[in-house]
Amino acid sequence: MEIIEIKPRGYCKGVVKSLALAKKVRKENPTVPITILGALVHNKYISQALESLNIKTIHYPSLSKLEQLEMIESGIVVFSAHGIAKEVIEKAQSQGLTVVDATCVDVTKTHQCIERYLRQDYQVIYIGKKFHPETEAILSNYDVHFIETDNDVSKLYINSDKIVVTNQTTLSILQIQSIYDSLLKRYPQIEIENDICLATTIRQEAVIKNQDLDALVVVGDPMSNNTAMLASIGKNSGIPLVQRIETLQDLDLSDFREDMRIGVTAGASTPPYLCWQVINYLKELDINSPTPFDPVDLSKILD
Repeated sequence: MEIIEIKPRGYCKGVVKSLALAKKVRKENPTVPITILGALVHNKYISQALESLNIKTIHYPSLSKLEQLEMIESGIVVFSAHGIAKEVIEKAQSQGLTVVDATCVDVTKTHQCIERYLRQDYQVIYIGKKFHPETEAILSNYDVHFIETDNDVSKLYINSDKIVVTNQTTLSILQIQSIYDSLLKRYPQIEIENDICLATTIRQEAVIKNQDLDALVVVGDPMSNNTAMLASIGKNSGIPLVQRIETLQDLDLSDFREDMRIGVTAGASTPPYLCWQVINYLKELDINSPTPFDPVDLSKILD
């Protein structure tokens, strides 16, 4: 069994910045209540590890951000890497909370792009995933035409010579090209501002370059869109077996054979420790006599 460590993988700069910011805020405010509104990044083990620093996470997807904000009585509120609605910032300030914004710079760039085109009287089309926090913030802040798939393009009715399309930063580079092609057929005058971030792009390209694998293991949280896109890219690239797992404990060894070439990658919000657990286990695996999986050690998540 040959194990291929696909590179790059794991943390992007936005996740690194968000985690560093959260730890810095705690160090500078050792006794002040700190609450993250929504998951700081899409990984539940990071949220659990932050709890050990007495940084609380409020994350109830069935409630709006404004409703969740009402649960925070005092102290510091940290907004996640995915961006935040302006009305949420204003409400937090009106509640007397200290605001810390951990929005990724690439997400901020998309907001600035939309603002720039709206000021020039463009009709803006935004491609994203429903209920994803990055998309929710965009839709709350701006009057845009939202689409999610190719099928949505035919439902657009825009009468303007000034049309631009941009997108969520963590989409599939393959799927979005198909949507762009459909938009160009319907609106030949459209301008394209592809805002898939570099970290997402190069991680997906790394999977495409390894399409001769027998199997691909993608490590990441079930809520992580970029993790889902890595798995989708693997399947669309023709890799016969793709396992999307959260931790080593989810690995299905019954799918593997001794003669396989198995690649391992991870979503941009996956702690390196969780990915290394998988890589090291597979490298030492005797498929005929597998050893038990080690449990997750929360003390290593933020290393």
